[in-house]
Amino acid sequence: MPVEVIGPFRAIAGRAGELVGFNYALPVDPLDERLPTAIGALRSLYRARREPLRLEFNEETWPELGLALERAGLTLESRNPLMACEPQEFRPFTAPSVVVRFLEIDPRHGSTRRAVGELDGQIAGRASLGTVEGVAELYGVVTDPPFRRRGVAATICSALVEGLFDEGGSLVFLDAENPGAEALYEGLGFRRVGARLTYAEPPP
Repeated sequence: MPVEVIGPFRAIAGRAGELVGFNYALPVDPLDERLPTAIGALRSLYRARREPLRLEFNEETWPELGLALERAGLTLESRNPLMACEPQEFRPFTAPSVVVRFLEIDPRHGSTRRAVGELDGQIAGRASLGTVEGVAELYGVVTDPPFRRRGVAATICSALVEGLFDEGGSLVFLDAENPGAEALYEGLGFRRVGARLTYAEPPP
């Protein structure tokens, strides 16, 4: 996906289809006195793209960034536990009644692997894993309401993570949106490593 360097940030362009919502920026390099200028440049870039400006980052790694963004007029959109898992920590899980099916890889997004879980002959849930150089983010984990609490999400996530580690991947990370999700991921061997903050520019 296209990435543009603006000061300490990497700005990722949004795309249609599966990657809707992947229009965000994240800090990579150390912050310095040029931070306000960089935030202004990000705002101009996303306005030119006609996309909302969103920034995501680990609060523990960038403790001073939130205040700078608030001073620039952005607001806190979410604060979720950031979790990670390495191969030696991984605990596979399979619900016997759930069948995992990996979807065909879209050549436009070759680093993304998607899977669905089938229960009673129906698609019951889905999840995606986006990978860059052996490090992957697990996202888009959804179980349809009639099939919840039957191990669907845990089984799909386990299959995706196991596949990455079998291919030599080194780390999977995610943010847990609620206590139930956090407990699910802990069961697979994920541990909390911080908090992921998302700041966004308010709508006009």
